[in-house]
Amino acid sequence: MDCTPASSLPIFPIIALLCILALAAPALGADIPCAFDELGIVEIGDFSSNLAEEGALAGLPTMQGPGSSGSGPFESPEVSLPEEDVSTKKAKIRAAVDPTNPITRNKAVEIASQFSGSYNVQQLCSIYHFVKENWRNISDPRGTDFFSPASETITLAESIAKRDNATVAGAGDCDDFAILMASLIEAIGGTTRIVMAYDEKGGHAYAEVYVGQSDKDRTTAILSWLKSSYRCPMVYGHNNKDDRGFWLNLDWNADHPGGPIYQSPGYAIVEIGDPAKKRGVSLPPNYRIAQAFGSIQGVVSDGNGNPLACTVLVKGTDDSHSFSVNASGEFGLEVAPGSYQVTAEKPGYSFRAIEVQVLQGVIVSADLRGAVDREPNIQIITEAVDPVKRCVYYTRDNEGHQVFKIRVYVTGPEISRVKSVKYSLHETFEHPEHVSTDPASGFEMIIWSWGRFVMPITVTTTDGNEYLFMYPFTFRAQLEDAQRRGVRFIDATGAWDVIGGY
Repeated sequence: MDCTPASSLPIFPIIALLCILALAAPALGADIPCAFDELGIVEIGDFSSNLAEEGALAGLPTMQGPGSSGSGPFESPEVSLPEEDVSTKKAKIRAAVDPTNPITRNKAVEIASQFSGSYNVQQLCSIYHFVKENWRNISDPRGTDFFSPASETITLAESIAKRDNATVAGAGDCDDFAILMASLIEAIGGTTRIVMAYDEKGGHAYAEVYVGQSDKDRTTAILSWLKSSYRCPMVYGHNNKDDRGFWLNLDWNADHPGGPIYQSPGYAIVEIGDPAKKRGVSLPPNYRIAQAFGSIQGVVSDGNGNPLACTVLVKGTDDSHSFSVNASGEFGLEVAPGSYQVTAEKPGYSFRAIEVQVLQGVIVSADLRGAVDREPNIQIITEAVDPVKRCVYYTRDNEGHQVFKIRVYVTGPEISRVKSVKYSLHETFEHPEHVSTDPASGFEMIIWSWGRFVMPITVTTTDGNEYLFMYPFTFRAQLEDAQRRGVRFIDATGAWDVIGGY
């Protein structure tokens, strides 16, 4: 396919351009050349947008085939596109786009990885500039359209780069450029297509990338980001009237993604992949348009008005948020306008969800009040007498303290509500925390101990709530009672680890 770089393209009168646009639009079906400016997305050639009066179209490149002088007004030629020829070229181009080839995929990741995150517009721009700024324009063999697979173009570029000690993205003509551009973007999750533009003297090929639906806020935000980043008055592409999809221009004739469209009276579109599974471009991480958001603010407290540290949940139609709130109980979150359900989670408390409607630039209040859940009806028991052997086991530690084997467990009419029990022992224990999940044993813990202390015991119920019991751990009275009753005290020195516990 014969291609002419932008630097050699002449400027034609606005009237001629509008004539070409009128011819080009039907050839693309429902795809209309468009531009995005402060008024939004407008069709090029729509006089109601005042684009012509503002000179916005001056500088749009138009079709120039090989040998064209570019002088005089443009005359629309009779375009002949044999269906078999176009179909064959489409198939060859699709076969050359190889995003899953390891060479192509690795090159795409190498270029885009300077901007971490999911597929986004910064990664897209990095690929465009790498290919455009490091491309070497070489013609096809005479009388032949040669379509180089992206992976072969990359391999060739590496050979040239090594020879010339320079950075080279690729070498070839416009369709090789478009194939490489589409392949690299597809390799990081984008959706692309290639436009073949024709007149009677030759043709040109360029890639486009799917941004998103033109009536969505995210699409507008991305086009605004491009317009701001490149300080350009307009961002160009095609808008599909059937599905409202906006396709951004990635031609080598443009100075940046979304530069002016290359115009020709005849077009054919090469779809890449499944057109029904298009993926739009994301904004850069942490980027947002402030005026497009509202805010939800509130305080989480208990029934007495005391603030609670907890987790706040905000659920919308398109997105959900979950975040921790500190002891102040205060929270605030910026969200896109829409309907949201706000609630909170904290073990031992239940919260009623609040429905709120967020408007752009408006702060909505959503105070949450937690009700204390009823603790399970259980008791914590300490046993110093072995329930099977009916004796008291003891030994001595390295400091000479008499250490006793003790069983701690849970019982009560609502033990079926208990899922697990966590015992938090004194810091002098080698393993100060022990979790039991065995209801058959009463969630027991067996330890060797000699002192007394307050033991925090956390009981988790089957509904996910947690209850903290500050249990006064002591067993002296039980030992004294065992002595009075004549219970045997057995020295387990040297055998305590066999008897069990820790």
